[in-house]
Amino acid sequence: MTGTATLDRGTTTGGPAPERGVTRGAMLLTASAALVGVGNYGLSVFLVHALSASDYTVYSALSSVLLSVGTLAGATVPWVLAREVALDVAGSPRRRTSVRFCLRLSLGLALMCAVVACGAVVPYAGPGPLAGMAASCVAIWVNSVGAGYLQGCRRFAALGFLRLGEVAVRIAVTAAAVLAGWGAAGAISAFSVGAAVASALGLLALRPDLVGGPHVPSGGPCGSGLWRRALSVGGIQLLCCVLFTLDVVVAAAVRSGSGELAPYQALLVLARIPLFLSTALATVVFSQLVGISARDGAGQLRPVLRLHWIGSITVTVLVASCPDAVLALVLPPQYGTSAALLPPLALAGAASATTVLVSVVFQVWGPARRAVAPLAVACLLGGGLYAVAAVSPLRLAWCSAAVTGAVAAALLVRARRRVPGLGPLAGALGPLAAGALAAAALFALRPHPLPWAGAAVLVLCLGAIAARPVRRGPGPYRVLHLGFEDPRRPGAGGGSVRTHEVNRRLVSRGVEVTVVCAPWPGATATVLDGVHYVPLPAHPGPLARSRFASQLAYFAAIVVGLGRLVRRHAPDVIVEDFAAPFSSVCIPHLTRRPVVGLVQWLAAADKGREYHLPFHRVERLGLASHTTLVAVSADLGAELARRNPAARVEVVPNGVDPAAFTHRTTPRGDHLLYLGRLETSSKGLDLLLRAYARAAPRITADLHIAGDGPHADAARVLAEELGITARVHWLGRVTGPARFDLLATARLVCVPSRYETFGMVAAEALATGTPVLAFDIPCLRSLVTDHVGIRVPPEDIDAYAAALTALVTDPARCAALGVAGPGHVRHLDWDRVAEAQLAVYQRASGRGFEGAPAVVGHS
Repeated sequence: MTGTATLDRGTTTGGPAPERGVTRGAMLLTASAALVGVGNYGLSVFLVHALSASDYTVYSALSSVLLSVGTLAGATVPWVLAREVALDVAGSPRRRTSVRFCLRLSLGLALMCAVVACGAVVPYAGPGPLAGMAASCVAIWVNSVGAGYLQGCRRFAALGFLRLGEVAVRIAVTAAAVLAGWGAAGAISAFSVGAAVASALGLLALRPDLVGGPHVPSGGPCGSGLWRRALSVGGIQLLCCVLFTLDVVVAAAVRSGSGELAPYQALLVLARIPLFLSTALATVVFSQLVGISARDGAGQLRPVLRLHWIGSITVTVLVASCPDAVLALVLPPQYGTSAALLPPLALAGAASATTVLVSVVFQVWGPARRAVAPLAVACLLGGGLYAVAAVSPLRLAWCSAAVTGAVAAALLVRARRRVPGLGPLAGALGPLAAGALAAAALFALRPHPLPWAGAAVLVLCLGAIAARPVRRGPGPYRVLHLGFEDPRRPGAGGGSVRTHEVNRRLVSRGVEVTVVCAPWPGATATVLDGVHYVPLPAHPGPLARSRFASQLAYFAAIVVGLGRLVRRHAPDVIVEDFAAPFSSVCIPHLTRRPVVGLVQWLAAADKGREYHLPFHRVERLGLASHTTLVAVSADLGAELARRNPAARVEVVPNGVDPAAFTHRTTPRGDHLLYLGRLETSSKGLDLLLRAYARAAPRITADLHIAGDGPHADAARVLAEELGITARVHWLGRVTGPARFDLLATARLVCVPSRYETFGMVAAEALATGTPVLAFDIPCLRSLVTDHVGIRVPPEDIDAYAAALTALVTDPARCAALGVAGPGHVRHLDWDRVAEAQLAVYQRASGRGFEGAPAVVGHS
């Protein structure tokens, strides 16, 4: 087998998840955010009419502060928890630790926010509103933990329902309190009731990872990481919240709660609808981006930014151009002069929405300082500018638009540098051009309410059409192959050959295949014949030098990082190669994606005896977890069916490269050949050396040994002890056409395996016309039959030595057995194997595939 390994450091680790998955989750939360925004605005309109101007000013100031608390709570603790929940399996100690950590953190922050919030509004709020505000702060923060858990589990429908339920309860309680005459105090207390109901529902959702399980101290490495992430995410979100509420808080303090700010505050909810929408988008895209690189994340950011631009620009244009007559339908007469505030407030709302969404880039990939610096400067300068501009609501609105617009532009520039591939202005050029045309038409129609309303409906419809996910043809069929062994690794066996031969043929048909393998010294993410190979863990350090340690590190990395791999590669099916020493690590229990178990090896019991560890118990659990299994031989398939009767077992044998059947004119020698991994526990190289030592005095044929592996040095030592060093020739690893030339020139190929899953070397030897001498073990009985080779009792060294002597001294018999070999294995075709295996994948995933015609792969 030959091929050129092409190193592709930036792209070999996978592609983005499907766009429709991101957009569907975003649309769910966007719809709930829209309903929440409508509900909030409806409540504001009701309170405008039901409260006096001074009471409404107090309520609006306090509700703005609570909105800031809610925004901070919803963007810090939930996002820290969502990351951990998304990366860890249910019930794991790390996930339980994260849940408990975030619950304690939320309670601490709730008390801090309650003190700060009450202190900020104490100059113009009485004891009743202050008590309601303190209770609301606690309930809001506790609710944020449940929201983060649902976000990490990607239960966006449940998360949307939780938010809608909170708003519905708050609206009902607020209306009842105001109608009962409780004024601003009753309206503010309603926040705590709604948040308390949502908190109870959220705690019920996370109960499985909150109650029971081992306690892991939060001060360890896990806790330190959580604190760092909490500080990073919380710092950015805190500055965002301060920036978005600074205008109202500063103006209310400067004007001592003057009723002149009521129109400004009443329109602020309407102007900030884009902020609610972008918060929903950010919630979804954050959980999608966690665990993937910034380069790969561009593919997931683009559709979300596109949806943001279309939604924000559409709402901004409609709000900014709203006629006075339309505003008069929902606002009392004393707010009739507020229409002039709409353009700057709408621009400020769009800029705030952009800031929220773009800041996700730095919360996921960092460094946080790139977002913290412009946000901090904007807060410092904005505080002073707002204090000066507070004398006029219109001046305050334009000042807010300038400050938030500047920080949004700065973050966009930095985000484009951090995430390559976002395009000019991060994809905003098209929506901005369309928005400018729509704004020109709507502003021209502003003096005419009815035509404006018709044009507004048209703009909304066009925006909805443009915001729909782009419909594409069927995407590529993706396979995530947990292949364990890299074929380039020294000592790699026939299992990795099968993996590569099948996968490169699938790639030729248009399938995207990523193979995750154990690390080894010098291993890098590589593309080989179109197949992406990714070592995991990527940076194992000294573990890579030990084969056994790297194997254990591989399994640990798979168990911990499978969720991240699935999000990065978005596979239609996951293939788990059963591999030493565990066989399987229960992959079907770790993901909801379809999983196919590819069994080339089933001897965990042997490895357990070798290392004195209960590997067979892990194998038993792993085998039971699978519902679809592929065996490489009929004997192995029968064993799998016996051990797991509930699974669908399909036998797909290995193939033989067409190059092996090519007629060769090189004369056949009289030497014996061993080709394969230099290993004793399964390959039986020690048995061959001992048998050859007993036969050597009676034959003239030397023994050639080709390959590499973990027991090469031990085999050389054994050959020296047996006194056959001069008769044994070590050829090293042989690949490509030279492999088949080597097989074709031998008198006899020795396969002394104690255990085999298929017998790749035996099949290739028969294809070249060379007979095989093997032990009579399962998986070789149907391959090495009496008319193409000889089998002797398992591990019987004397019988092996006698058969070896008989064949070497009878060239005519060797030739007769060799002639029958090619016809015996002619049916073992890699193209047919690849087609059969792809059919298994299709049945398991429930997705058909129509790609290019199969391409015969020649080495």
